[in-house]
Order: sequence, then C-alpha cells, then structure tokens
Amino acid sequence: MKCFFDTCHEAVAYTTETKSFGIYFSEESNPTWHVHVHDCCEIFLCLEGGSTFLVDDKVYTISDGDLFVINQFEAHKVVASKGSKFVRYILHVHPAFIYANSLGDVGLSPCFFAANKITKVSPTKEELSKLVALFEDMKAEHEYGDAIYKRLRATEILLEVNRLFATHTTARDNAFRHKAVQLAIDYINGNYASALSLDAVAKSAFVSVAQLSRLFNRYCGTTVTKYIAGKRITEAKKMLAEGRSVTDTALSCGFNDYANFIRTFKKAVGVPPGKYRADIL
Repeated sequence: MKCFFDTCHEAVAYTTETKSFGIYFSEESNPTWHVHVHDCCEIFLCLEGGSTFLVDDKVYTISDGDLFVINQFEAHKVVASKGSKFVRYILHVHPAFIYANSLGDVGLSPCFFAANKITKVSPTKEELSKLVALFEDMKAEHEYGDAIYKRLRATEILLEVNRLFATHTTARDNAFRHKAVQLAIDYINGNYASALSLDAVAKSAFVSVAQLSRLFNRYCGTTVTKYIAGKRITEAKKMLAEGRSVTDTALSCGFNDYANFIRTFKKAVGVPPGKYRADIL
C-alpha cells in the first residue's frame, strides 16, 4: 500500500479521494505553499529548520521537534528558516478515517476538533523518538497484510498525537503575537464579509500599508491579500458544510463577484463550491 507521496499535493489528493491517509516527508528548504485549506486534517511534525506557522488567526514560532495539528477548516501556511534544511513529516488524514477508527470513549478526533483545541505542542525527546519511529515504520513493505499494517500504524500515530495534546496542557496559548499583525488579523477576521482594502487594514493596525506588508511577509510568510482570501475560503467551507447555498455563502464571505468566488474556491479547495457542498452533506 502506498502511503508516502512525492508532493504534499499528491498526499492531500489521495487522502481526499480514498478518505484515508497520505504522508509527505521532505527536506526541501524553500516550501512555496500559499495560505491554503484542504478537506483533510493534518499532523505536521517539524524535525529541523522551521521558522513560523500561520494557522487560522495565529502565528506560531517553530522549534525543532514541534508538533502541530490542523483541521480541515483552518487555513494555514508554514515558513522555513533561511539557509537551512527544512525536515518534516506531514500526515494528511481524512475525518472519515479518524471517526471510523475511534472506539468508545477513546476518540481520535479531540486533538483536531475539541472546543479547547491546542494547535502546537513540544514533545519530549522520548515522545519525539516514538513518533519518528512510527512514521519510519510506515515506509516498510510487507508481503502479507501491508495495507492493514499501515492502517494500524496510522491509527497508532493518531492515538499518540491525541495523547500528547491531552497531556501537554501547558501549551494552551503559545502563539507568537506581534501587536500590529494581531490587530490587522483581528480586523480582517471581524470584517471579512465586507469589502476590505489594504489601507483600511493598515489603519486598524496603526501602521502604513508598506509597514503592514513587510510585517505580514516577515511573521506570516504571506501577503495581507492572500490571508484575506484564505480567511474567506475557510469561512465559506464552514457555511457550505452547514448547508448554506453557494450564492448566500459567496455574499456572506465578501465575494460580491459570484464567478470570482467559484474560481477562488476551486483553486483553493480543488473542487467548485457546489460540488463541495454536495459531497459533504
């Protein structure tokens, strides 16, 4: 059973199509990802070379060995440190797989969907070694029962990650905060349904447009415009999953141009909003 893929996009596509899981391992030093969302949850384990991680409305600093969890409604983007290898494992797992392999009171979903959800923890050396060993074990091929073996290992990774996020309670709020960036993000999150201009966002943060652009690029690894688009698509996915119409969703998320909403949503999610709504309901 193939579970490691050459690109993150291939792992996401396989996970979404099969409603199972896919893994991406890389040492690429310059990831080119933009702010994005996808229809699967993500476990991101950074072994070396990470800088910052933008997840929804927070920016996290990355240290070697940090572990992140992201659900399918959270827009995100990672930034690598300059001039060093960026070593990481990324496990993409479909919610259907998570729920199908949960048993009784022992669920595999709390780390992704709990009301008091944490995004980042820093495992101990022993905990990190255990996780890496589980990922490495997934690379082996077995003549008998290979698919079953790998599904068991993926479930074991999910169980271990949930245990870590349940026990590392000291990481309740460890997001990095830059005052101007946070003010801008708060303003965007409160006004994404309206027409947003760079000037208005900059004024909300009490800086110039040029200063805001530099700060976003430095701390978030993206532009203000791309962050706004990511926020709107994230909220659109939630509304469509609740059964809202495509037209109502477009207007409620600040897309006054219906055709532009269709194009933007398909580019970010991979399918048009109408198909996304039909598939998820």
